[in-house]
Amino acid sequence: DLTLDYESLAPTGDPDQVLGLHTAEPGSPAEDALRLLASWTSDPAVRTG
Repeated sequence: DLTLDYESLAPTGDPDQVLGLHTAEPGSPAEDALRLLASWTSDPAVRTG
């Protein structure tokens, strides 16, 4: 199980957009699990030109 906090942020000028944030307590097993999941992602794309 992951125990996460969730917060959503909506810019005042554009109510159709929402940024969702999931965070874990520092030093918790959930933080370790999120770091493991993050390590599975590919490297970010590099822009050229």
